[in-house]
Amino acid sequence: MKTKLLFALIVLIGGMQVPCFSQFNDGDSLTFWSPSYIDWPPLWGAPQREIKTVCKKAGNHCYVFTEIIGPQILQTDADNLVQTFDNQYYQALTSKYGPIPDVFDGDSNIFIVFLDENNWCGYFDPGQQMSDSMVFATWGKHSSEREIIFVASQCYQGAAEIVAHEFGHLLHWQQDHSPEPAVNPTHYWEEAWVDEGFSTFAAIYLTENIFQHNVPDAYSFFTNDPDIPLIYFSNYNQVKLFMLFMFEHYGNWNYISTLISNQLNGIPGVESTLNTLGYSQSFDDAFEQWIIANYADDSVYDGGKYGYLHYNFAPCSLSDIHSTFPLSTVQSTVNPYAADYIGFTSSTSKTITIAFNGQPDSKFRVDIILKNTSNDAIDSIISMPLDSVNHGTFVTTGFGSDYDRVVMAVMNIDSTIHENNTASYSYSATETSGVKENTFAVLEVFPNPATDLLYLTVPGNGMTNVTLQDIQGRLQYNGVICGSGIIDIRNLADGIYFLKANGIEGCFTKKIMKY
Repeated sequence: MKTKLLFALIVLIGGMQVPCFSQFNDGDSLTFWSPSYIDWPPLWGAPQREIKTVCKKAGNHCYVFTEIIGPQILQTDADNLVQTFDNQYYQALTSKYGPIPDVFDGDSNIFIVFLDENNWCGYFDPGQQMSDSMVFATWGKHSSEREIIFVASQCYQGAAEIVAHEFGHLLHWQQDHSPEPAVNPTHYWEEAWVDEGFSTFAAIYLTENIFQHNVPDAYSFFTNDPDIPLIYFSNYNQVKLFMLFMFEHYGNWNYISTLISNQLNGIPGVESTLNTLGYSQSFDDAFEQWIIANYADDSVYDGGKYGYLHYNFAPCSLSDIHSTFPLSTVQSTVNPYAADYIGFTSSTSKTITIAFNGQPDSKFRVDIILKNTSNDAIDSIISMPLDSVNHGTFVTTGFGSDYDRVVMAVMNIDSTIHENNTASYSYSATETSGVKENTFAVLEVFPNPATDLLYLTVPGNGMTNVTLQDIQGRLQYNGVICGSGIIDIRNLADGIYFLKANGIEGCFTKKIMKY
């Protein structure tokens, strides 16, 4: 006959607290409250019920309890789940996300509770982590005052991945929550898009090798519609990819551990994390980089700045594609912290001017991606400067010869736009008249790559305006030459630049490498 312990015994080994025994054993009965749904508006009105359960398996770090009524999971499934959690999930995730909370019950094990449920497959309820008196006083619901991961019995076949996801929620809650109403009466948890980012990232970390490169991802959120607002969570794969991208480009596990313990929420929390880790980029900078990567996913261009390492997928879909010019004004809208990708194609050499006009009282960023579809290579990525009323233009050169596709990535970065609202914008394209494309085909630029000075020679006797921009579209040089000239680039940072020459003989753009 097994002995039932009334509390967990803890011993000190090498200064560390290690649980010796579990409070519950196989066959023990226990009653829980069903989820309170205090953090999930769609089910706020769902009544709570008491769940009578039996322990199917007690492990070193978790228990599997199943509701006595309704569908039952097999004993072998319970055994396998406990083995997976104890031997893989526990150490792997607590070492990265932090310890399992133990607020009320003096039991270091978590409870994996299977219940008869049709609204979801897995659920972490923060209400279970608060005192019953507080939850009842604030929301009129009850707390079991235990660390619980709920799993719908109908989803038992995917239980391991579900538990991995919900385990991420539970550990994130331990690191970043504000449960005291006197201090924070309305915000008891991180914003959903960050919280779900942590849980989805936990699942791929625990069930995949995130350091394996070019793994096909068949669930890319932008396959059909990239215009999904990141900051108003609605898509699991979207927040997973954003968390993965930030992990790969901004500090690896340092990013995860710093953000998970940051008490600021949403965008301020990410910006604070970037600042803490010594990055100069703002959240908007990182978001823009991610938006470009979701189309380009190029591991070569600009040192892989716009690529993923772990996942590989097809480029996000274009909201529209145009091949006939002139193009009259097109009206459209975009969600906050989302993007539209508009394509322009040409099989013959031409110069077009793309004009963009965004809603004047909102905030936009627009980038131009030049791509050669014959070899799937990125030619250039150029930021379109916008003026104070969100108007900007871009003139293509080499279109139809150096590259055959222009993609305009339109992103809104206005967090003041409420959920389900959008920002408007319009664009048009005209074929530039009076400019002979490739007239400057004999333009000489030497050397390239260069370290200190660029020597230019242009044909004809007219004056030629010459500009040099970095890959963000920022002007680094602006001058006039007649026949030939020299540009001093010794003070420029190493990287890629775009030399533009415009004169009465024509126009030319050339990519320059400074090293």
